[in-house]
Amino acid sequence: MAVICIRIFVSCLFVIRSFMFPTLNLPAVDLRLQNRQGFKNLDDFNSLEVFDCIRKKYVTLTPEEWVRQHVIHFLISEKKYPKGLIEVEKSIKLFNTEKRVDILVRKPDLMPLLLVECKAPDIKLKQAEVNQLTRYQITLNAPYCMLTNGTQHFVIASGNGKTIFLKDLPNYTKINKLPFK
Repeated sequence: MAVICIRIFVSCLFVIRSFMFPTLNLPAVDLRLQNRQGFKNLDDFNSLEVFDCIRKKYVTLTPEEWVRQHVIHFLISEKKYPKGLIEVEKSIKLFNTEKRVDILVRKPDLMPLLLVECKAPDIKLKQAEVNQLTRYQITLNAPYCMLTNGTQHFVIASGNGKTIFLKDLPNYTKINKLPFK
């Protein structure tokens, strides 16, 4: 009986990955998923959680969280950003309101280096999303920003009165040697 339940659960996770959350334009990641309700209600996608390796806890798996977790693993595994310098859902004060930055990567001196704003895959990246990222960037003064919905990515470098779009996000070693750090 336990083997059948495990197979059903694994099949359910495959369905979740295939249909509920689309394939992203990021490297594939094996995420740790769990169902808050155990094996009682496997078809309730709202009870799914994903393990966040930065916050070290399970969080509700939403389409935006799907993108955020892929970006976190991309930063750590592919781009070699140190896990200890990454913050997730960082609270900031913006015009007397509390906001949360999706991902903030700091320099070794703990100053902001990279700000990442994640959107759900079905959200089109338009001017409103760029404006949100810009407001966060002005508040944090991070020299690098990334806006992504998992399928499209925009990387922006700003400093010395200039703003440029980069083709790709530099790896951690290279980004610390670029002029906008």
